[in-house]
Amino acid sequence: MKLKRESYGIIMMLGHLCADISGGALPAILPFLVAQKGISLASAAGLTFALSSIGSVIQPVFGSMADKHSRPWMMCLGIFMSGCGISMLGFLDSYWAMFAAVAFTGIGSALFHPDGGRMANYVAGERKGRGISNFSVGGNLGGAVGPMLAVFGISHFGLKGTAILAVPAFLMAAFLLSQTKTLAGFANEGAQATKAAMAAGQKDDWKGFGKLTAVTFLRSTLSIGMTTFIPLFWMSVLLQSDARSGTTTTIIAFAGALSTLIGGRLADRLGFNRVIRSGLVMYIPCLLVIIFSRWVGLSTIMLIPLAMSLNLAFSPSVALGQKLLPNHVGLASGVTMGLASSFGGVISPILGKVGDAQGLPTVLWILVGVAVVACVGSFFVPDAPEAVKVPASSQAASQKTN
Repeated sequence: MKLKRESYGIIMMLGHLCADISGGALPAILPFLVAQKGISLASAAGLTFALSSIGSVIQPVFGSMADKHSRPWMMCLGIFMSGCGISMLGFLDSYWAMFAAVAFTGIGSALFHPDGGRMANYVAGERKGRGISNFSVGGNLGGAVGPMLAVFGISHFGLKGTAILAVPAFLMAAFLLSQTKTLAGFANEGAQATKAAMAAGQKDDWKGFGKLTAVTFLRSTLSIGMTTFIPLFWMSVLLQSDARSGTTTTIIAFAGALSTLIGGRLADRLGFNRVIRSGLVMYIPCLLVIIFSRWVGLSTIMLIPLAMSLNLAFSPSVALGQKLLPNHVGLASGVTMGLASSFGGVISPILGKVGDAQGLPTVLWILVGVAVVACVGSFFVPDAPEAVKVPASSQAASQKTN
């Protein structure tokens, strides 16, 4: 089936949605595992570690491989694997079997994201912020649809209802497999354009990218801390039911999806780093209101600006990383969407132990401190460099060699 080029931006967004459904569902499943399987807060955070960290460590490797040679079939395999792991949680009793299942989903996600982000960059044209925000919002929507599917499945079929999470992933993997020839063509065009720009003097800013990566590490801690511990805060501190606590992740995901769309478009107009800084600054007062308030209504309302402020910075961070490393777009995607963005998964078990020992409000206070450091760090990150102009003759010569 032949589609228009611009349609593939939407296809990559939907692929991202399906790749992230299972991962997005995990925070909503955790309260059920705590209540029905008897796992501790630290063990619940350990599952977040398995999802976020194991796969993300190898994600830059997959990104570097994509820069050298595109393999669209890896995106298909990644989506398929992401649907296989967490969907099995309801059938498992052993904690380490759960850990392995979640890690399997994490590896599948690592396969998809670098090539997916690279492909979204190629089909976006000049409006990289908008293109990456469209791609990124697929992940946000996956985080929204995942909890709803999980809660629906568990409510109707018990914990074995987690199996429903595999359906959209399997369907999208099959569809993308039918499009691999066209996607390989887009990747080849992008590689030719990069080679011509390198010949014209295009260089990578590794120092600036390192600063951006450090801020993204901190932002990841805030993001995963929020999605992991807000549902548990609702259950343990605000004394809400398992199901109602799980729906907080859906609110966070939908608000984050809207903000991701806005963030990329604002970045194209106002500058990438200006949008990143604004989002991090606004996050702090929103979290403080939730910490101090014990009124469920107000706290629930504040979830919306909390999620929107943090996700305002996500797609500009990914697009800025690709602009700082224009010769290694796949690697930049693997780091900003994988390794750095999943750093919170490494920290979450530590925060879980703090929560077990000192209570969940202490965990949220730690997140406030992390947000302050991230705000300060964002002022040291450079904005996007000017694109190198490639002479038509140079680009034609590059295409001939390919």
